[in-house]
Amino acid sequence: MSQPFGDIPLFRELQRILASGQGPVNFEIARQIAGTIATQTPDPSPSPEAARTFSAAVRDAEVLLSGYTRLALDEPIVTKTIGRATWVLAALDGWRWLLESLAGRFTSELSTLGAEAGAPQPNPMEQMMGQIAPLLLGIQVGTVVGHLANDALTRHDPPIPFEDDGALFFVTPNVDRLVDEYDFEPTEFPRWLALHEAARHIVLTATPWVSRYFRSLLVALVDAIEIDTSNLERRLIDLQSGGPDALTSGAGLDQMIPVAQTERYQRALGTLKSFLAIWDGYAEHAAAAVSPQLLADTTRIDEGMARHLASPSDGKAMLASVLGIERDRALETAGKTFCAAVVQLKGIRALNAVWAAPDNLPTLAEIKDPFLWMERVLAEEGSAS
Repeated sequence: MSQPFGDIPLFRELQRILASGQGPVNFEIARQIAGTIATQTPDPSPSPEAARTFSAAVRDAEVLLSGYTRLALDEPIVTKTIGRATWVLAALDGWRWLLESLAGRFTSELSTLGAEAGAPQPNPMEQMMGQIAPLLLGIQVGTVVGHLANDALTRHDPPIPFEDDGALFFVTPNVDRLVDEYDFEPTEFPRWLALHEAARHIVLTATPWVSRYFRSLLVALVDAIEIDTSNLERRLIDLQSGGPDALTSGAGLDQMIPVAQTERYQRALGTLKSFLAIWDGYAEHAAAAVSPQLLADTTRIDEGMARHLASPSDGKAMLASVLGIERDRALETAGKTFCAAVVQLKGIRALNAVWAAPDNLPTLAEIKDPFLWMERVLAEEGSAS
């Protein structure tokens, strides 16, 4: 019996590659592609001096942040310094929970590709997609992770939770490149970065439900994804004329699996954005509150990092294309303003009510108008006490 599409060179090559991995995502293909992209520029190993610098900076920041926020950790923050190639492996392993959830959703959608209602036998394209989906997802994952490896500075950049040992790591080749690009003071910037990332880390680890809730928001977003299957089928047919080189070039793979925008998807994305805004806003507020005790004038770094975060990159564009996650500086500013307003009017203990329970988290409307949140949450807590 002949294989579906066996006479097309591209798909014969795909069938050969399929044996290189198992499961919903071909992680072997993903690792090879991501590693190749991440190491196209020099990827020096972190120096012992960099490891000591970040470890000391995080330790100093943790003491001040815990004192200010009243968020205490069970164990001190553990730090690591890594290169881009190591970050790729950490991401593929630490994000497996999300990548396999994403793959499951995509595979479910792809299983309908080419199916015809009432057809007496399976459609050849449908049969092929059952085999090819893990490979396509491996290519997609590897391309996105590889490009993100050239952007990532820390564990929380980009904002996707890792399932691992919980260490706060810093990608030193990217940190060093940023120091050169923006002419940051080379000893001051690591301390600035350690302060801001330690603040984010404390929020996620001091209250156990916060990290679990964060993950649940991403799973809900994935569950809301629908694929424009007709668009994908057309792209696959066009792709076959390019041969195997079309797969390995990485060109346009950020749009290889087109995600359809739906009302359900937009609601899930809005809920995720509101969480990211309050998480980032709280961390930025706390870091600013203790910064004078650790750092000199940070104006130059603050301005440089604002430009860096607003600058486009392949990794950011691909993440936005696949999951819709992208920086919203206006919303992040609103989150920081929300926190500052609550602290000014009610104090840090009142602001910490946001971490008491998921229902206490502010909505997008409440982030933009803190009085709405204070009336809803603080008034309820006052009446209950």
